[in-house]
Amino acid sequence: MLEAPLSAADDAAAGTGGVGGGGGGKFVFEDGGAYCGGWLDGKAHGYGVCTGPRGQGEFAGEWTHGYETTGTYTWPNGALAVLTSL
Repeated sequence: MLEAPLSAADDAAAGTGGVGGGGGGKFVFEDGGAYCGGWLDGKAHGYGVCTGPRGQGEFAGEWTHGYETTGTYTWPNGALAVLTSL
């Protein structure tokens, strides 16, 4: 599940972070990976792109309450995997 740490959610609620109650924004993880897209209640929600550390691989697609639901994984070697909802 992709959830912003409380401090990031608190910053967003104060208008300084880009995550939180709703809307869109970017969160950069300590390892260098990042999520850019929609948020709801401090969790990835709606369309978003999450990259791995040092830009290795990514998931681009729909998120629901912090979980990937439909979209495409692109692995560091360029291979693709499509995630479809059940």
